Amino acid sequence: MSYLGNLHVERFKSLHDVSVDLGRVNVFIGANGAGKSNLLEALGILSAAAYGSVDDQTLLRRGVRPGVPRIYKSAFPNATKDPSIRLTATSEGGSRFFIAIQNQGKVPRPYWSFSHERIEDGDGRSCASRGPKAGSASVAGQKVRDERSRSLALHVRANLDVPAQLRTFLDALDDFSIFSAVTPVLRGIAPDTAPRVPVGLFGGGLAEAVDAMTASASKNFKKRALALIDWADTFDVGPPSRELIASSVPAMRSVIRFRDAYMKAKAELSAYDASEGALFVMHLLVLAMHPQSPRLLAVDNFDQALNPALARELARVFVEETLHNKRQVLLTTHNPLVLDGLPLDDDRVRLFRVERRGDGKTEVRRVPVKDLAALKKQHGQHALSRLWTDGRLGGLPRVRAL
Repeated sequence: MSYLGNLHVERFKSLHDVSVDLGRVNVFIGANGAGKSNLLEALGILSAAAYGSVDDQTLLRRGVRPGVPRIYKSAFPNATKDPSIRLTATSEGGSRFFIAIQNQGKVPRPYWSFSHERIEDGDGRSCASRGPKAGSASVAGQKVRDERSRSLALHVRANLDVPAQLRTFLDALDDFSIFSAVTPVLRGIAPDTAPRVPVGLFGGGLAEAVDAMTASASKNFKKRALALIDWADTFDVGPPSRELIASSVPAMRSVIRFRDAYMKAKAELSAYDASEGALFVMHLLVLAMHPQSPRLLAVDNFDQALNPALARELARVFVEETLHNKRQVLLTTHNPLVLDGLPLDDDRVRLFRVERRGDGKTEVRRVPVKDLAALKKQHGQHALSRLWTDGRLGGLPRVRAL
């Protein structure tokens, strides 16, 4: 795995000039509208570029909300007139992928054009580059066709003369997606408009993914899930049955079936009737534990539909499994108790506050936790959640008086 070490964003939405040094698990807190989702989407654009093109379809498949170019491009007063959005991803090993994209004109094109691009290996050597001059594109010292709608990453990933570490890094970027599950899709009664393996961005295919995990040699998935879903005695996946699902509910190919620990032995609930929190737990465990989950991924609104105490415990388990399975994740949350589930004395796990400055530009700063044990000794086991709600970590909204 080639991990992302730094993400640098210039002139994308509220991110005028933001640089973030990332760990393995990265949690972003901040008020609504502060720019947390913008940061995830900036990485989604880089992922689309690593795939080869930045257009609505490649962005949608990565969980990036499509928008007209004038909304993507920052529009702060007195800003530079440069029409490009500039994004840079740097791996922990020093590999670097830089793009400058633009989409000018009264009638936007269906794709963004690459005005500048540079791809470097871990030693800082240029493996691909292009400038604004026509015909300036080159890969491994050789001129290539200069298609402005296509990224040079396509050529680099296919070129065996390029260091494997760089190609692996670009592959990891291409694999990135932003997940944000919604209840009807998790229940299987609404389609997922962004399907992928093992689960769609909105939760599609959850039953099939859970079935694969419970059928695998490892029993850890089921053990983890039942420890978090305290009302369930067990669960399995099988074909839909009208004994479990009303005739008015659309039929599904397979359905998760829960056995309630407090009901009669044969009393079962389908995913349609079960707690939505249980489905969100399973969705997040699949992302952390399934062998086909993305190596680099984001979860927007990690705590959605979860009781605060469950969100705290799930955060602890999710981090453990993410680190164990060598993945890298970016999470956003509005639930203070999620912070209490984070081992922030491990430098691989990092907390960031996201805020809008007085001029409206987003600022992202790491919240350092040097001695978690001492912090909990002073403020109690819920030290971080208390410090956040007390306003001592930042990341709270500035509510205007009526």
